[in-house]
Amino acid sequence: MSNLVKRAIFGSLYVGLILAALLLREHLVYMIVFGLLAFLGTWEWSNLVSTHRLFPLRRIFDATAAVYLFWATHEIADKGIAYAAFLVPYAGYLLYILVRSIYSERQAMPTDLAKVIFGQIYVGGFLSIANIFYTDTDTSIILLTIFVSIWANDTGAYLAGSTLGRHKLFPSVSPKKSWEGFVGGLIAAVVATGLLLGWEQCYIGVIISIAATWGDLFESMVKRSVGVKDSGNIIPGHGGILDRIDSLLFTLPFVAFFLWVLYTYQLIHLA
Repeated sequence: MSNLVKRAIFGSLYVGLILAALLLREHLVYMIVFGLLAFLGTWEWSNLVSTHRLFPLRRIFDATAAVYLFWATHEIADKGIAYAAFLVPYAGYLLYILVRSIYSERQAMPTDLAKVIFGQIYVGGFLSIANIFYTDTDTSIILLTIFVSIWANDTGAYLAGSTLGRHKLFPSVSPKKSWEGFVGGLIAAVVATGLLLGWEQCYIGVIISIAATWGDLFESMVKRSVGVKDSGNIIPGHGGILDRIDSLLFTLPFVAFFLWVLYTYQLIHLA
């Protein structure tokens, strides 16, 4: 089976799972799919950045903690701030990591500790922002738009970059990316956003495209620093889960923050 066929088959399966999780509005399906993204994404992050070989049980604990964070924030977003107590066990796990580091004799422990904590925020924390959009039927379309616009951005960037690409966007981090590809992705993301949210809100596609590009560049920088091409190999032809959600992990907080600022401004302006 050629690599192109593999990419098409497994890429379609990935898209199908995401769409099923978002469109079926079944709590169990959503939690399973996004829980897997959190678990596998954190697992791959640990493999990427650790300066020593982690025991599998340690990786399982870290990845499970990210899943728990995702679940806890879903309950808070769905049922209200009264359920914030669900975050206490997660805080306990972070404290355990900190205390454990005190008794480590490895010189690299402070660096590894920072990487583990950052991984929890980067994967588990940023992915959990999806719950803010998903739990409200009025904003769930925004979450769908984020995914579709990221895919449109990737497709537009690839087509424009491969045919018109001349000027490098960030050669020290990702030599294949070009300004022409970035513009192509930007246009595609704006169009996708306009089709889903209405043309009066197509400007959100600009935020999505820029954030998605930054997310991709960030992971490229991390992979380049440790000398690997992909974050993993769980998706044949595509690499790892982080390779699929790197743009998403940047886009979710950027869009959420932008909409919060816009909403706050409107409240103040109308007061």
